[in-house]
Amino acid sequence: MVALPIEQVADRYRVGGRTAHGFARGKLSRDPAYAAVIERLPESGVVLDVGCGEGYLLALIRAVAPALELVGIDHDERRVELARVALQGEPRLELRVGDLRELALPTAALITCLDVLHYMPPDQQDDAIARMAAQLAPGGLLIVRDGQADGGLRTAVLRAFETVAVAIGRHRGDGVFFRPAEQLRGAIEASGLSVSVAPCHDGTPFANLIFVAQKPLETPAP
Repeated sequence: MVALPIEQVADRYRVGGRTAHGFARGKLSRDPAYAAVIERLPESGVVLDVGCGEGYLLALIRAVAPALELVGIDHDERRVELARVALQGEPRLELRVGDLRELALPTAALITCLDVLHYMPPDQQDDAIARMAAQLAPGGLLIVRDGQADGGLRTAVLRAFETVAVAIGRHRGDGVFFRPAEQLRGAIEASGLSVSVAPCHDGTPFANLIFVAQKPLETPAP
């Protein structure tokens, strides 16, 4: 397990006040997806974080891999603004406000998409996955973390949490559209990527899975 510089990164968010700092510290401390991403960082190139929110993952990556070029996108301008303040002055880092389904995406060695897909209907999820896969450099990784529709009580807890979060405006989306694990895996594989799937909910009550998908080094001939 990678030792993460949680306090160092969380301190960036003191600029947003006590609540912002506390939320950042809690999220960085408890969410197992961050370590899963850090363990798979490329040695060079662009890392694109889709649905970057307040920029916690980007701040963490910058702390452990300062040479990487970072790009974050999110359609919630309020959250991106906090990311801009917390990460102000950082070189090789760009933040964009916009929708995954509409923005032009850079070519990247690693694309992360954590807790984003379930805010759009399944057909739009498939399109979004295809768009991200198309922007991976050969051999690049797409890391998706999302809830599963077939996770029993954990799914029920997660669905209730996300439904409330959307209703109160904490998270923005078209609704809450979890899918069975194999259905989401199939959508990723249909984009030409090889996929491994593992639980990603340690320390939480949620039915989250992490999908680590890799693009072939060479595109098969037609």
